[in-house]
Amino acid sequence: QHGETVAIVLQLQRLTQLANPVMSGPPQELMQADRYEQLAQSIFVEAGNFEQGSDSVDALDNERPAHRVHLEPYWIDLYPVTRAQYRAFMSAGGYHERCWWSEEGWSWLETQKVTQPLYWSMTEDDRLPVCGVSAYEAEAYAQFVNKRLPTEAEWEKAAAYIATKQLPKTFNHSHSQSVAVPVTSHSDAPSRNVWEWTSTWFHAYDGFTSYPYPGYSAPYFDFQHRVLKGGSWATQPWVLRSSFRNWYHPGIREIFAGFRCAQG
Repeated sequence: QHGETVAIVLQLQRLTQLANPVMSGPPQELMQADRYEQLAQSIFVEAGNFEQGSDSVDALDNERPAHRVHLEPYWIDLYPVTRAQYRAFMSAGGYHERCWWSEEGWSWLETQKVTQPLYWSMTEDDRLPVCGVSAYEAEAYAQFVNKRLPTEAEWEKAAAYIATKQLPKTFNHSHSQSVAVPVTSHSDAPSRNVWEWTSTWFHAYDGFTSYPYPGYSAPYFDFQHRVLKGGSWATQPWVLRSSFRNWYHPGIREIFAGFRCAQG
């Protein structure tokens, strides 16, 4: 993950070099109505059991052991939320209306005093996934559209349902594009564009044993870190599996993180 950290630092440096302040501005008509309809698609995941986690030789300690989980039926968005969709939230006063935010999220917002995602530019393609948002911002948007963030288990089950078994060369990972790409570029690849926030606190699975060393995961089982799933354009291929668990404090925005929504 060191390469991804370097990419984050370079992106932050690029932000400091912007000549003019970035404003949210009015919505732009960059996509046709049918494109908006496509981006709003959700898939229905039936109730049932699935195997969460992994016992493979590549699995890290927090992915182990694999275990059966039962989920009730739910809907999950086929694509991550785009810049165009998120702009609608901003234009509707999303960063100023208390009603969309959790108590913890509103407290964070009042402290941070932000009005847009960290990696935001009016010149970028509206089909790109929104990126540089905290879990609090993601939750506020989800509330705005009468949805919610998926749980880690919901994300993982859905990813296993729609992902292909082979890693096509066109998937956006390991700097293959050196930037996020339009969300419709890889509809069958939920892992490979931006990391995605979930509503789940990072925790140990029953039967957890530290590996490869005691301090890798265990110190972060403090219910202060949220699980992120998937992977970004800067993520190395070995990470790109549905069981992989990334974790960050919900107020962090510097990572290449976006989100998708769920219902039910």
